[in-house]
Amino acid sequence: MAPSENLSGKLRWVFIRQALIASLLFISGITLVSVVLSDALFKQRVQREVAHAWEMVARNADKPLPGSADLETYFVPAGNMPDQVPPQMRALSPGLHRMPGEWRRVYVSERAAGRIYLRISPGLSNWLVWWTSLLSSAVSVIGIIALSWLGYRRSRRMVAPLAHLTQVALDWQPRHSRASDFKIPMRADAHSREAVCLGDALSNMAERVESHIERERNFTRDASHELRTPLTVIAVAADLLAANNLDARSRKSVERIRTTSRGMAELLDALLILARHPDEPLETGWVDVRDILHEEVAQAKPALEGRPIELRVDAPAGLQLEAPPRVIATIVAQLLRNACRFTEQGHIEVVLQDDAVHIRDTGIGMDAEALARVFDPFWRADISDYTVKGMGLTVSRRLAEHFGWQLALESQPGKGTVASLYFRPQLSTRQRQQRSLP
Repeated sequence: MAPSENLSGKLRWVFIRQALIASLLFISGITLVSVVLSDALFKQRVQREVAHAWEMVARNADKPLPGSADLETYFVPAGNMPDQVPPQMRALSPGLHRMPGEWRRVYVSERAAGRIYLRISPGLSNWLVWWTSLLSSAVSVIGIIALSWLGYRRSRRMVAPLAHLTQVALDWQPRHSRASDFKIPMRADAHSREAVCLGDALSNMAERVESHIERERNFTRDASHELRTPLTVIAVAADLLAANNLDARSRKSVERIRTTSRGMAELLDALLILARHPDEPLETGWVDVRDILHEEVAQAKPALEGRPIELRVDAPAGLQLEAPPRVIATIVAQLLRNACRFTEQGHIEVVLQDDAVHIRDTGIGMDAEALARVFDPFWRADISDYTVKGMGLTVSRRLAEHFGWQLALESQPGKGTVASLYFRPQLSTRQRQQRSLP
């Protein structure tokens, strides 16, 4: 979609259309007045010339009537033939008539004494009316254009603060801009109170955003340090305990501590990434997805001890992605934990394609209602397990969307679930179905 025109451009076209419409209306009005005035002046002249001709006839009917360059007058006594009258005028009835040629108007006046024929050219008065109208139209159009231009300049100065605020808002970056850029000095000649108040409001909002980002930056820094340290201590202590000769019950407890601490560390990484402002750079690098899958599968195998479940990886080729090192591992670990939790027997298969990871299990599956709510925060399919908080899939999906990926689930009750992490979500649904597992 093409970008819309700015406010100054819209105002310019408004004033141009206004000037055109006003000019057309004014020219039309002047033309109409000129026609009416010209016709009125002509009729007045005709009446005057006819009255003067009848006066001369009354004084001396045999004396020729006067004429001029734009007037010819003929008198035909009653009962006589109009031989001296031009042929095209002889059959005209009394009244005003239009004729072709230079002499465009003919007036016939009839009384008991006879008829008077007046053939009249428009004359100087008609031309004066039209030239006056033309000059008035030209002066008026120039005046309208000048007033419109002055009005546009004044309006542009009035909206200039808004254009300035718009550009500042488009260019504003929390880390590289200042809130004071939005402030507009009060100037009575150009800047209205509304624009100044809007600038102050935007400046205050920018200050609050900057303060919020600073608090967020401090929180992520402090949380990363203060929370990672005890988790690291717990993980190291659990590793030391696991190295001792423990009975089966103690070893199971230690393994649970290791798994839980690792899950907490992964969740902390995910939450810190999601809490980070988009303008804050992330530490990324090239990671091999195949290596991550093998590592996470190895970490998940202890949770399947004692259950008839086969956990296997199908990754014939590697896949290199540029991402934070633990992001893909966090998502895959959460999907594997869900597959292990809800699968009692059968197999769990992790498949790597050139654009996606699929984790397929033969677990209990989900119906349509559960599938529709599975990504809702704090929603749990098994409410009896108090150790599950219902945030794993929610955080995983948000984490995937943060990097432009897509996390999708397909499931049927009693037939298992397929969890798919697409690294190219622009693929169509049909393409994905063609490339999905059989």
